[in-house]
Amino acid sequence: MKCVHCGTVLRKESNFCLGCGRPVDAMECYIAEMKESGRVLTRQTDKESLERIIDMTGRIFERSDINPKLKYEVREFFETYLPKIADVLSRFKDVKTHRTSKNDMGEVRDDLTDVLNNTEEAFNLMYKELCDNDIMELRLNIAALKNQIARDGLMESDFDISE
Repeated sequence: MKCVHCGTVLRKESNFCLGCGRPVDAMECYIAEMKESGRVLTRQTDKESLERIIDMTGRIFERSDINPKLKYEVREFFETYLPKIADVLSRFKDVKTHRTSKNDMGEVRDDLTDVLNNTEEAFNLMYKELCDNDIMELRLNIAALKNQIARDGLMESDFDISE
């Protein structure tokens, strides 16, 4: 992983870049690396899949900010997948620049397409799960509020002024 500000190679456990001294935002660094390595993708579908993965990463992160209970789960998800995706793309970029045979690259490219598609699907499922959790929590809050209003005797019938 490289610093997005100065390009210095970072140690995984670093909180600050040794090159520029700025705080390390791992997600930002991995996304920058994915974008950089993704430039060598030649299939439009692979490029679009990578763009959707990056977009979904931001959406998932935003949802976890809204619901702090899910922050740990999302962080674990990102710490598992983002480094691996960035590494696969970076290695693909290196192999492509030093390729030996078109046949080998075709198979690797097909495998990469599968990985990007599967990752995109996994990120979509994670986002859907986060949204479903938010909806469930909202429904519970609404039900609790309705119950409290009824318990306090503040229903429509309690305000009937026609009597």
